Amino acid sequence: MNRRAKIVATLGPASAGEDVLGRLLESGVDVVRLNMSHGSHRTHRRLIRGVRAQAERLGRLVPVIVDLMGPRYRLGEIPDGPRMLREGDAVCLGTCADASAAASDLPVEDPELLEHLRPGERLLIDNGLVELEVRSREGGTVAARVAHGGPVSTRKGINLPDTDLPFTISEKDRGDIAFALAEGADYLAVSFVGGPEDLEAVRATASELGGVLPLIAKLERAAPMRRLRETVEAADAVMVARGDLGVEVPLSEVPVLQKKIIDAGRRVGKPVIVATQMLESMMTQPRPTRAEASDCANAVFDGADALMLSGETAAGDFPVESVRTMAKIISQAETYRPPSFADLDDRITGIVLPGVSERAHFNPDRDQNLDIPDVVSAAAVYATHQLDVRRIVAFSQGGFTARMIARYRPRTPITVFTREVEVARRVQLIWGAHSLLMDVDVEHHDEVVSLVDRLLQEADLAEPGDRILILMGDPIAERPLTNLMRVHRVRAV
Repeated sequence: MNRRAKIVATLGPASAGEDVLGRLLESGVDVVRLNMSHGSHRTHRRLIRGVRAQAERLGRLVPVIVDLMGPRYRLGEIPDGPRMLREGDAVCLGTCADASAAASDLPVEDPELLEHLRPGERLLIDNGLVELEVRSREGGTVAARVAHGGPVSTRKGINLPDTDLPFTISEKDRGDIAFALAEGADYLAVSFVGGPEDLEAVRATASELGGVLPLIAKLERAAPMRRLRETVEAADAVMVARGDLGVEVPLSEVPVLQKKIIDAGRRVGKPVIVATQMLESMMTQPRPTRAEASDCANAVFDGADALMLSGETAAGDFPVESVRTMAKIISQAETYRPPSFADLDDRITGIVLPGVSERAHFNPDRDQNLDIPDVVSAAAVYATHQLDVRRIVAFSQGGFTARMIARYRPRTPITVFTREVEVARRVQLIWGAHSLLMDVDVEHHDEVVSLVDRLLQEADLAEPGDRILILMGDPIAERPLTNLMRVHRVRAV
């Protein structure tokens, strides 16, 4: 497969059948996502096992993302049904436990939410269609004024873009983390991350439950934008969750934030997924709008590692067609190289690459604790532009080297050799990287090249005489981080 950016498909009722799952994978799905806001553990377990079975049938490695619901703030039950709020109206926010709610009151499901509101802060209802401004708080109620009116009804969602909300792991999230560990999920997506400490709280919970999972930080609040680099560095991958993000910040800022998040991910070598309404019209139509096609292509131009389909594959009428369309858009977009991906030859001084120059630039005066795998990875990408190299091969224990190579966006395919099936699956999220499972262990250089020659040719990924680069740690038996690059011509086996 020549496509470098990956496709993440959310599974749901529209994609639950074995036949549809198989067709989704055949059509280009690289990664699947389970949204724990919907469905039962029994349903999700069946989906995971279905994906594993179809992936094995196709000889594929397909990682599974379990997406935690996270904290959800909603209105309670509104007496007498939907209510129309008009600009300038005074309302009183109470809790759904308050049986004496007056006609002007809006009950809130979680009473603790009100304790964090302060005068002047905004409270957005139903994806921001209705906006309230907090005037005062007293006891268990908050007085507010309607800044932008509209209808409100029971259990509509609430967003608090100005409020410093604590990050909590609910009993449901805890149960879902345990489920993800038990079912061998490959990534855990963490909703409503406010900063790096929230990710550490999830890691600690997973550890308490007896396991470790790579974390995808879903950036859907205004708060982590103020500590973007710290948050991205603390995550194993990040998601530009444009749905809630577009409620928390002005819509005009979302395209710029998307570019900033992708750039932050590339700078530290963390995969970035762009999500929400990528091909929304294909929920009910067999073709996307022109604007949607341009949106997907621009995410590729921005440098996203993966693009995600949500309702399109979970509940839409055309799940397989949505994947095929996404794959075509990505493939076509990748034929064009924007200036940020332009040829490196005229832009390299030492090892300096576009978008990440201050991190990749070798400085002998800096701290002597150099990031050797990063320097070797950058040198490998540089070598592909100076030599006729057909493939970069990286031996990896956890996928780190693949991420370091991918951040430089080489035109040469990246193949990751690993003994661990979990690592092999996780690598599939990384831009341009694909895995090969090693069937033997190696301890000497001659064994390495013999194994590479054999597995590449068995997988039809190389022919005798092809020039490739091999990246590994030396001495091999000690399993160090990558510190060696070898130029090799494939030999017939």
